[in-house]
Amino acid sequence: MLVGGLDVVRARQRLGRRPVLLVAALGTALSLLAAVLVGPEGAGWLAWIAATLGIAGWVVGSAVAVARFGGVATTRWPAALTPARAAGLAYASLLLGVLALLLAGPAAGRASFLLAGLDRSGLAHLPAERVLLVLAALVVQISTANVIVRLLLDLVGVPASDNEKTLRGGRILGPMERLLILGLGVGGSLTGAAVVVAAKSLLRFPELRVPRAGDPGYGGASDVTEYFLVGSFASWLVALSTVGLVALAASG
Repeated sequence: MLVGGLDVVRARQRLGRRPVLLVAALGTALSLLAAVLVGPEGAGWLAWIAATLGIAGWVVGSAVAVARFGGVATTRWPAALTPARAAGLAYASLLLGVLALLLAGPAAGRASFLLAGLDRSGLAHLPAERVLLVLAALVVQISTANVIVRLLLDLVGVPASDNEKTLRGGRILGPMERLLILGLGVGGSLTGAAVVVAAKSLLRFPELRVPRAGDPGYGGASDVTEYFLVGSFASWLVALSTVGLVALAASG
């Protein structure tokens, strides 16, 4: 949830060095505060330290990668931090933080104050920890997933900044689509999620067939098609992964 919240804030900021470092510092402070509040034990502290480093690495790495892939001048960042390396740092950091907390399990602590608040709310009849996990998953779909997909598109050579001018609305449709898939999946309707996937493909098909060889900045229809396929599959993978994580937590 913290990562998702930071990415929502960061999406409205310029990619300058100072704003990025401020967001990274804010994330570090909030992560350490969360660790103190949940009261981890033993290896749980190591997990929270790893998660804190993961948050900082994700914020900085993804910001530098997006900027450099987009051709934005970033002279204040080390030249050795190439776009691909920055993207690798971002993905590795995010994975490190998630895995550390998952492997720590109960030792990572328990947000008793939040759980107590949920118990007094209208959601008291639902498992409180699952509610928190679903809320965190919802926040991640809004902005963090957009960054994950965007970096992947840049890495494979179909820049989002070019192709999204043709398939307009991707930044808005992506989160809406993921939220719908997440809602259907958590509600137990994976068939409904499959229908969403099929419907998007059918609705986009006419746009993918339009010849674009003469358009400036595009290499042809194949570029847009590859952008759609890679971006869509990556977006669906993020949504379905969070569905699986929620289901795993519910069965545990």
